Amino acid sequence: DLITDAPMATPVRCGELLCQRDSYARAVSTVVVSCEPRAAAAAAAPGKRKKGKGAAVPPPPLPEWEVVLGDTVLFPEGGGQPSDAGTVGGVQCSRVDNVDGLARHVLSAPLEPGTAVDVVLDWPRREDNMAQHSAQHLLTAIALRKWGYDTTSWGLGDATSFLELGTPEFTPLMMAELEAEANEAVKAGTAVAPSWHSVADVNEGRVPGLRKSSKPLPPSVTGPVRVITYDGLDTNTCCGTHVHSTARLQAVKLLRVERAKGACRVLYVAGGRVVSLLGSTFERSALLASKMSVPQEKLLERYDENARKAVEHERAAKSLAAEVVTLLGQALRCRLDNGERALHVHRPAADADFVKALAASLDEALAEAQGLLLVTAGPGAGEGTFTLAGP
Repeated sequence: DLITDAPMATPVRCGELLCQRDSYARAVSTVVVSCEPRAAAAAAAPGKRKKGKGAAVPPPPLPEWEVVLGDTVLFPEGGGQPSDAGTVGGVQCSRVDNVDGLARHVLSAPLEPGTAVDVVLDWPRREDNMAQHSAQHLLTAIALRKWGYDTTSWGLGDATSFLELGTPEFTPLMMAELEAEANEAVKAGTAVAPSWHSVADVNEGRVPGLRKSSKPLPPSVTGPVRVITYDGLDTNTCCGTHVHSTARLQAVKLLRVERAKGACRVLYVAGGRVVSLLGSTFERSALLASKMSVPQEKLLERYDENARKAVEHERAAKSLAAEVVTLLGQALRCRLDNGERALHVHRPAADADFVKALAASLDEALAEAQGLLLVTAGPGAGEGTFTLAGP
């Protein structure tokens, strides 16, 4: 839906942008306030470049421009949530940065200041990022209320996201309880809404329901301060975009726990990612079941059966290898008794244990005859391994 703003010379500052007032606004008509070439150092791709003679010289970065608008539906990166992407006046916008409180849109072409432009959001990207971010707030609130565990950090990845809880132990039972309560909140359709408050009200605890773990705002923040409330669940300062209702999350699935420096990282997916993960998991399971010639529900039974057979085959193979070592050792000792001093054995397929056992079986005979044994192993000439044994 296109929202029209009257042209303005003073841009709306981060914290009160249209994307932060209405997370479901997908487009807006606004005006270009400023346009500057982006510094080459900022536009260069991150990472170390190879040095030295013959090293490939990377091409120079394509020119980019930083554009400030009167208002925007494109969220600037912040609070752990990646920036949005979209178009500004038909020009591709790859990212948006919060620089000194202004949303700077990184564009692939310049725009003339004073020009009226339409800003269009890449909605699928926003919807996905917003779902993961909102799920993090929900999970954080439940873990804090239920066990007193603070969320010390969180990350939004391409496939999965995580929140890091300040506890060295998070059991499977806790995982199940956290997931169940999160999905009960999803089914309840809890309302989610932003509000704005003064710095003093936030720092002095005058915002109703504000999470006690919220840290005092730094002096650089002048306000108004954006606060997000999950009705009856959580109230906390946040600059990011959120669903209007927890029902828009569809579902939350906790995947696993990773321990890290006295904390526990809980990996999860939410929203459309749950359906995507279910679909890809089912497809892999179906393919594996087809290759193993069993129904999907019998996969674990077939795996256990195959594992048992593999152990039995390994034992049989070791027993046969021991018999081969014995027979081959007898034949080689006969050759030593007949006066040969340099023996060579080649096996197309022989592991280190086989070679070691064969050499050990001839230790005394080689020492007595002052002979040498060369064992080569490999599929063909010029490749493989060798072992030389003798006094």
